[in-house]
Amino acid sequence: MSVEILIVDDEPALNELFVIGLKKYGFSTEGVLGGRECLDLLKDEYKPDLILLDMMMEPMDGWETLHHIKADPDFRKIPVIMQTGKNLTFKEAEQFSYYIEDYIMKPITPKRCVDIINEILEKQRLIQALIDNARAKGCSEGEIDHFVTIHRANDVSGRLMRLLEDRYGSSTGEQDPDSYGPEDFQTFRLKIKAEYDLLSQNMGIIAGFHF
Repeated sequence: MSVEILIVDDEPALNELFVIGLKKYGFSTEGVLGGRECLDLLKDEYKPDLILLDMMMEPMDGWETLHHIKADPDFRKIPVIMQTGKNLTFKEAEQFSYYIEDYIMKPITPKRCVDIINEILEKQRLIQALIDNARAKGCSEGEIDHFVTIHRANDVSGRLMRLLEDRYGSSTGEQDPDSYGPEDFQTFRLKIKAEYDLLSQNMGIIAGFHF
């Protein structure tokens, strides 16, 4: 059974490029031209294995669309890769750490996305193995859900930190109006890492389940 990818981008040419391009690499694809169309399709019992979501859309942008996706228990666990031409800020990196699997800077071709998509799907399989392991140890579903959330935030924030370092190098980068900068994001990273390590210890998660 082929992997189902939903492309959400309000630029028709780019949408079609990814719908056709990813099909060439063996994926099943659907494309919609906006956030509302994405939500309507999901509510119509369509459940993709992964969503490629553009951030800069109108009238509903990617961030609002993402919030709706993650607020609905029926499809909040669908992995999302954000695509955008907008530079990432440190505050956005903290916020996105809880909601997405990766953040891709445009322009990018379908071919370059294939390895990223396959890596995310492999991580989803490893997360399921982690969940099975935790259940076998008698952890509650609430404990498991929280652990998976922190586990993902720990992994994704590391990926976003590398993206920020590639973008800005040793400079302070693009800060938010409230002056949230690299030191603040690093503090967040250390907090998440500490919580992840404590949960791993308390829940007896097998050492070596690192993604």
